[in-house]
Amino acid sequence: MASNPLAFLLGRLRRRMSPDYVDPGPLGDLARPHDPADYEIPELDGSGPKAADIPLDHTKPDASWNVWAPRTLDGCREPLAGGAPDLRGVWECYEGRMKGHVERVEQAGNRITITTGGLVHDMFCDGTIENGQEDVAGIGGRRIVVAATYEDGVHKLRPFDKKVVAVTRRLDGHEMVWRYGVTKNRLRRLGAPPLDHPATRAAAEAEAQGDTI
Repeated sequence: MASNPLAFLLGRLRRRMSPDYVDPGPLGDLARPHDPADYEIPELDGSGPKAADIPLDHTKPDASWNVWAPRTLDGCREPLAGGAPDLRGVWECYEGRMKGHVERVEQAGNRITITTGGLVHDMFCDGTIENGQEDVAGIGGRRIVVAATYEDGVHKLRPFDKKVVAVTRRLDGHEMVWRYGVTKNRLRRLGAPPLDHPATRAAAEAEAQGDTI
């Protein structure tokens, strides 16, 4: 808990009273990344390993929504492939059916890793099933097999037969537009860990104490 509970509660109240405040919805209760490095957008100067040299990552059997997986492409600074939107960073959905959802996006070369808590969707965007995403739709959910591409600034996912585009992500100014099936969601990039968020603060304190939640 915060060292000064009153200051912590007053901070949360001021945030809710702000004209920019948006009710995060039920997904808003889940922890956000608490590592400041997750929010950094490093220069892609070609240093570090190539994206192809890093094994594809997956959701672990013991994954939890409130414990964020480590970064997959950490240290990889390969410039983005042609046609790729720069979606890197931590994003929070403020409008749409997935309001309150938060995801961390890593990119390098023609690869993208989208993480929410312990759910890791890691893929090469070359249009093949073999190098695409083979994982679970959600923690404890059904298995999915998806081909990924970058097309004219849009990240597209096509399940199984590679004909129907089921999911897209693209930039609209400084925001992300995420179409999931027939629903459209708008997300904004976060600049730092929201440590006034209860689950996020609890996760940070648990890690500092060497515990898990």
